[in-house]
Amino acid sequence: MQRQEESGEDIVIVGAGLAGLAAALGLHRKGVRSLVLESSPALRASGFAFATWPNAFRALDALGVGDEIRKLHLHIEGLRVMSASTGEIAKKVDFRDEFRCVRRDVLLQVLAAELPTGTIRYSSRIVSIDDGDDDGAKILHLADGSTLRARVLVGCDGINSVVARWLGLAKPSHSGRSATRGLAPATTPTSTGSTHGLPPKTMMVSLRAAPR
Repeated sequence: MQRQEESGEDIVIVGAGLAGLAAALGLHRKGVRSLVLESSPALRASGFAFATWPNAFRALDALGVGDEIRKLHLHIEGLRVMSASTGEIAKKVDFRDEFRCVRRDVLLQVLAAELPTGTIRYSSRIVSIDDGDDDGAKILHLADGSTLRARVLVGCDGINSVVARWLGLAKPSHSGRSATRGLAPATTPTSTGSTHGLPPKTMMVSLRAAPR
């Protein structure tokens, strides 16, 4: 395959996840163009949902998508911690501030929809990065054999980041902790926004690992 150098870009963001799309949208709101390179052929829907607190919604409001996300997700009123051994509620916490369980794929789609056409370039996996000439540009080598010159490079490409490796950052290490989460969606909401009969509260089961 013949390699050909593409035209340069002022700002290239690697990774069309939440961080990459939020960065691109923030720049777009300020009138600054960027190009987002995504290795997958489409938006990745991996991951499920995550807790979203007031600070997160301040950021989403600044990006202009906060109200859209609010319309699509229930306002959670509190937390109930249950004992795995007895099934009894061990602790109750009522939330005074805004708290919602936001689906990752929905947030990705909302962010992507606000970007100009052509901002995200799919099937564009970076395999290596080189320094350019004296102008400080970076040369991005893609899996298809093409190269791309970037004046500003922003790495949002996840745990196995090519950008982080090029910067010499330490590899991530496992913390030894894990969690299993679930979300019961309501397809036909009632007046409380639920079809499963449960109140808009998040449930947590307290588990204790046996000593080894």
